[in-house]
Amino acid sequence: MVSRWSLPAAGGALAVHPSGWTAVAVPSLGDVIILSATGAVTRTLHPGGQPGGVAVTDDLVAVLDPAQTSLTVFDATSGARREGLRAGDGAASVTTGGPGRFLVIDARDGELLVFETGPLILRQRFPVPGSPYAAAYDPTRRTLWVTVTERNEVVGYDLTGGTPREVTRHPTPRLPIAVAVDALTGTVVVAGSAEGLVQRISP
Repeated sequence: MVSRWSLPAAGGALAVHPSGWTAVAVPSLGDVIILSATGAVTRTLHPGGQPGGVAVTDDLVAVLDPAQTSLTVFDATSGARREGLRAGDGAASVTTGGPGRFLVIDARDGELLVFETGPLILRQRFPVPGSPYAAAYDPTRRTLWVTVTERNEVVGYDLTGGTPREVTRHPTPRLPIAVAVDALTGTVVVAGSAEGLVQRISP
């Protein structure tokens, strides 16, 4: 079944919660809209600026503003703004890292930034050489996949320990700017912008 939902303006990045609701960034309005599993708008968050990335975990929504290179966390149920922090010097993407954790890619400084919630704190900065850009987390295998555009690769990091540990690396289409992972099968999908190619990597 295919469902289509209407938004008040063009949407951008989105994140789907395991329970079914979705957070959609609307950069032109400076808002993030929460949609129920049926597509009804249940809440509108007002981070301001230009929200370019969103991630969800527990009852929290993390909103990334690349222009301000900042990360702001909201309560998805009440809509209340919790905390906000600067996210490096050139934040490009955000994803969840499991319960109570958000992961930000700082493309300018070549780092993975690990934020923990309750309250929001920058817990770790981990170097990722090769101009990292996009990231996706596999909660089943607790593996973070990061694209590196300078090397045209995607790198898998094991997050089960205290420090990320590289476990695999694959060549990708040129300029990999997007990555997604199927938590059920472990299949990784990477999109390269230079030639418009999409690659599937099976475990």
